[in-house]
Amino acid sequence: MARIVVISDDPDTRTHAVQALDREHDIVACARPDRAQAAALRESSPDLIVIDMASLFDPVDVLGPAARLEKRRSAESTVTLRTRAPAVLVLLAPGEEERVIACFDAGADDYLPLPLDARALKAKVERVLVQRLGLWGLDPALDPIAISDDGRILSGAFDDDEEEDGPVQANLGRYEVRGTLGKGGYGVVYRAWDLALEREVALKVLPRDMHDNAEAVARFFRESTAIARLNHPNIVRFYEVGAFQGRYYFTMELVAGRTLKDLADKEAPLPTKKAARYVAGICRALAALDSLGLVHRDVKPENVIVTATGEVKLIDFGLVKIRDTAAITSQDDVLGTPYFMAPEYIRAPGVPDIRYDLYALGITFFHLLTGEYPFDGKNAAHVMEKHLRCPPPRVSTYQPGVPLIAEKVIERLLQKDPEKRPRTPDDVLVMLRPLLR
Repeated sequence: MARIVVISDDPDTRTHAVQALDREHDIVACARPDRAQAAALRESSPDLIVIDMASLFDPVDVLGPAARLEKRRSAESTVTLRTRAPAVLVLLAPGEEERVIACFDAGADDYLPLPLDARALKAKVERVLVQRLGLWGLDPALDPIAISDDGRILSGAFDDDEEEDGPVQANLGRYEVRGTLGKGGYGVVYRAWDLALEREVALKVLPRDMHDNAEAVARFFRESTAIARLNHPNIVRFYEVGAFQGRYYFTMELVAGRTLKDLADKEAPLPTKKAARYVAGICRALAALDSLGLVHRDVKPENVIVTATGEVKLIDFGLVKIRDTAAITSQDDVLGTPYFMAPEYIRAPGVPDIRYDLYALGITFFHLLTGEYPFDGKNAAHVMEKHLRCPPPRVSTYQPGVPLIAEKVIERLLQKDPEKRPRTPDDVLVMLRPLLR
């Protein structure tokens, strides 16, 4: 049983937290304390503080400067030290997710979106306690962050010269790293085993050299925040985000299957009905994104997993953006894969709307039906110029016999002018219905 303090100005949040946790833990709940009350709470030596963001940044410092320094030293150390600093779980109201990095900097170990869900709160509390408290006293030789930033698994902590000839297991906190799943510009994804919850996960770790890059860190946490907001069968499930020994990470559902790119490379051209079924699954995932005002910006077969039962899962939200918001960078960069870039984005990089993703969906549909890309070239610049200037070829040029309705769907999706494309993923699903019967 852990000693937990819940601090929130919202009485409903306090009530729900107590109802969820009081049977398993010693819990105290209160509104934002004054200085004397904050000092008394610190003196009670809580194991965990669950606190809303407003209280975390209140001038009355509930954690106290000594605890913040202690937590920072523990995070910077390569040894997990037993300290009296409590674990901190910050509660974020809708719209506050953008400040998650500031919350980590202020001493948070993890976060949970509001309104509270009892099961999610209990699971998150147990994870935080295991990570902050259950790992105290471990011999660092038995618990190294023995993974490099290029996807290798090493035998020693942080020494890239000590690579083993064969794969070895390494730990990142409570996660036992068992292999590499893939690598992108903003992190390596590992296959890992969650020792606390006894399940396989996909573990994404931000490279060490990017920790001081505000843009890279923002993209990394924006990805985890985007996935966390989504609960949809066609989108990979999010589990948790955190930091261990100075390394930022988040974990996701480990989906067994193969990418749509791998499937297309081996089997394309696919039968129309099969291709349409995959495209419809992606479309449903995009509809969920669109409902939250999100744009994926990297829809392509490589970012779609097909399970053994044929279920489609959209993955890799590293480029996701909130519609109608300013860019993270000081200047707008052209990001994404040239084969799938919409003309309006090539002309004026910025934050597009969901019709950008629908254009990429059209490229994907074309590729599944033909095994080719509608716009190809000798380099990225050549491909992008074709997006801008060349009409897309007809599917039947590559694959005679494809139903006319499939050609019409692709023709609409690949319109140069976004105003002439379908406006929403739901509109595309209506167009696909005759191919799914």
